[in-house]
Amino acid sequence: MDKYNEFRNLYPDFYYHGFNVEDKIDHIFVTYDFEIKGLMRFNPTLKVPKTVKEYDKNLLNKMIFSLGLCELPSYWKPTCSPNIFIECGHLDDKQIAWVKKLMLNGLGEFFYTNGITPEENFVNITTTKDDYSFTDNNEYKGYLIAVGGGKDSIVSLEILKNENDKHAFIMNNRKVCFESAEIAGIKDIINPTRLFDKNIIELNNRGFLNGHTPISSCIAFIAYISAYLNGIKYIVLSNESSSNEASVKGTNINHQYSKSFEFEQDFRWYVKNYLTDKIEYFSLLRPLSEIEIMKIFTKYPKYFKHFISCNNGGKRKNIGVTDGWCLSCPKCLFIYIIMSYFVDEKTMIDVFGENMLDDENMLQYFLELLGKTENKPFECVGTIEEVSYVVNNLILRGYDKPYLLDYYKNHYDVVKPDDKILTELNNEHNVNDYLLNLLKEEFYND
Repeated sequence: MDKYNEFRNLYPDFYYHGFNVEDKIDHIFVTYDFEIKGLMRFNPTLKVPKTVKEYDKNLLNKMIFSLGLCELPSYWKPTCSPNIFIECGHLDDKQIAWVKKLMLNGLGEFFYTNGITPEENFVNITTTKDDYSFTDNNEYKGYLIAVGGGKDSIVSLEILKNENDKHAFIMNNRKVCFESAEIAGIKDIINPTRLFDKNIIELNNRGFLNGHTPISSCIAFIAYISAYLNGIKYIVLSNESSSNEASVKGTNINHQYSKSFEFEQDFRWYVKNYLTDKIEYFSLLRPLSEIEIMKIFTKYPKYFKHFISCNNGGKRKNIGVTDGWCLSCPKCLFIYIIMSYFVDEKTMIDVFGENMLDDENMLQYFLELLGKTENKPFECVGTIEEVSYVVNNLILRGYDKPYLLDYYKNHYDVVKPDDKILTELNNEHNVNDYLLNLLKEEFYND
């Protein structure tokens, strides 16, 4: 809290000055302008491809302005300035409450890891008037499917495999993103480019506050802008019900807040009331848990060498490639655990390069995933119940020789879990009846 209070006193004012839009034939290029008064200015950029020739530029500006509200926390967090002045648009009281909620919950992990307990009125937001009056007379069709390179978006691709007019939305330029889209037969790729301002790294190196921000909220608006500029109706995310679980016991601190159903609902409310209701944003996989998604994914071994869920791919410790599974983070271990329930050991080692369940260096992450510590890993991982289900079942099958499973058997009771975890669907979702039926067909078709 000492740094938090010190920086708030030294740098009380943060400005969202505005943004500049260069409207080109086949794309737009946006430059934002943020400032911590008396310290540093930031100019992150965004490039979004476009195919629509006619559209309301005031509506586009309102979308870009709204994206800036989600970009803002990344540049505000070094000093957590108590005052935010927005000079490029107006927010009513409900919108201000929306922004504050995003900051409070989306930065929950940041506050927790920095030992900060934000006060109730941790930030005051002042805005100006704007003239963004607009109409939306455009027509929309088709699906914009977010492809991140992991198992989840692959499952969405397979559920929608027989649908026409599909486009892959790729922000992460990993090779596996394009490979999975190609394997799924999608030829049209919408590939925006978002560049953060590297001045933020300088502040990190100088000891200013740093930590996790709700990046998925930015991706939501970038996908929304992409849908608008390309005439696409449905934005298909692949966030699962498991992302709703808190990362810290007894709190609402959630590493995956901006992937949660709560954020999805808030985002849909915002765009419906302040932008256009003709574009629909939802997660196709919200009815499913992580383990249920893996159940579907493992029916398609053609993707086994073309998916990566690890965020440290450039640090891979084996096989000598520049991207892949780092085999040393909780995300890798989580995927290895739940995939092992459906796939034999030989295939697992062929995919990952080694048996992660036999790595004693992963014990701490193993215990965190099982809920044996104060918090889960601050990563996009499934629920404690899912990990416990698989670990107990693997041991009961006789697969108890790897180090981590042997450790569990010797320190905890091994019980037969309830199999309903693999059959029940979550009813909190925004999937329409038609797509829900497609999901159920895929889920129940073994």
